[in-house]
Amino acid sequence: MDRLWRGLKWLWGTSWPLYAAIVLGTNVIAAIAIMLFIRFLVPMPEVMEFASEASSLTTIGVAYVIFAVVVGVVATFFIVRPVLDWQRHPEEHDPNMVRSLVMRLPVMQSIIVIAVWGVGIIIAIVTAGQISWRLALVVGVSAALMGLIVSLITYLQAERLVRPVASTALARRFEDSTLEPPIKQRLYMTWFMTSAVPLIGIILLLWAQHAGFFSGNVGELIGAIVSLAIAALVTGSIGVAFATMSVVDPIKELQEAINRVRRGDTDVQVDIYDGSEMGVLQSGFNEMMRGLRERQRVRDIFGRYVGTEVAQKALEAKPELGGEDRKVAVIFVDVIGSTTFAVNHTPEEVVEALNEFFERVVDVVHRNKGVINKFQGDAALAVFGAPLALNDSTSHALQAARELRSELRGLALQAGIGVASGHVVAGHIGGHDRFEYTVIGDAVNSAARLTDLAKDTPGGVLTNASTLRGANEVEQARWTLLKSIELRGRHKMTQLARPVRSTMADRY
Repeated sequence: MDRLWRGLKWLWGTSWPLYAAIVLGTNVIAAIAIMLFIRFLVPMPEVMEFASEASSLTTIGVAYVIFAVVVGVVATFFIVRPVLDWQRHPEEHDPNMVRSLVMRLPVMQSIIVIAVWGVGIIIAIVTAGQISWRLALVVGVSAALMGLIVSLITYLQAERLVRPVASTALARRFEDSTLEPPIKQRLYMTWFMTSAVPLIGIILLLWAQHAGFFSGNVGELIGAIVSLAIAALVTGSIGVAFATMSVVDPIKELQEAINRVRRGDTDVQVDIYDGSEMGVLQSGFNEMMRGLRERQRVRDIFGRYVGTEVAQKALEAKPELGGEDRKVAVIFVDVIGSTTFAVNHTPEEVVEALNEFFERVVDVVHRNKGVINKFQGDAALAVFGAPLALNDSTSHALQAARELRSELRGLALQAGIGVASGHVVAGHIGGHDRFEYTVIGDAVNSAARLTDLAKDTPGGVLTNASTLRGANEVEQARWTLLKSIELRGRHKMTQLARPVRSTMADRY
């Protein structure tokens, strides 16, 4: 008993009571409406005779309503019970079975309504047939037309009310567009059932009057015709409203989701609750967003390895082996005494110190519009002007070198920094299955040689005179020329330059 009470409390806390009340209320109102229509608006003597007997139309109608309520509630409970069990214990049920059952609930609910109305119509016809076959025909046709209208409205109501449950059942991928009638068929059926059927009732009334079913003239049918016309307006409006919402609601949700994506939100998902083509569209949007997030994740990871600019260029166009001539400036940063540091510290401490060191290097290079081309153990190569063109790349590189001097001060690891500019070949080097983006040329070699000398130079930063001449006047003023020496591997003299002291640089 306690378990039953807990189950009832849980059931009342869900949307199912609202579902049952709306579906039941619609059918009861329709049943009462058709009884009143036949009782007061059909001009047949048999109706008055039928109503005056013990087994009157009202008595039969009330009995039918009670029958419909009981049978409808019981049948609905049986089709909904597996869904209720799944909601309480989702891990004990097959998701595919639940998905199929939830999406077919509106159709199954409509079938129950048709069956209940069918039994009621048979009872009404048999009872009316005891008075007159003409009365039986009028009662049967009138109730049948109302049953068609109610079954369609019930389907539209159930389709909307079951959305919260459907969105949970279809939270993952959905591809089957046959779980509900197609949108086109749904709209056609809505128009026919809610607007055309009452108009057919008017036509049948006029035909019956012409065929002699009713006594009196056409004027006595005005009440019935007006009531059917009003019914067409009411049921047509209700049907069109529900059918429109079944299409417009998911479209608006998709529109809002797309607007959120445009604003930069990539964690957008839409609920999937439609079993027709609209459900495939909702699922397709979610699949697209998952692909977009995965692409962004790959781009982020790829960018961390090869640089954001290189990754962007590789994703936009298929990279090919080979290179192009580019005018760039490069910075070579090499740690001083890294071997000794590694001997005197644990591997964990070495890695931590290198990460802290290179974190600052990367930050300064990116801040000055450069690209970290590669890390080589305890050294790093930064490029300014490739793969993306950069105006005044030399000035940016020289400024980054000066900032590095300040940023690296106080760290456990210190470095020599060399800056050089010139023409290089920038492109993809390697094999077809494995290659990397790099720069090759005299500027790279010069920067490496200058770095070796910078390790023994106060401040730890060097460039050459030819590179300095390529910078703007403001940047040139922050450097001072030194003596000329012959760099290793060269047969000509190279004049060196280093940044002036900070107090002197501030004068410019």
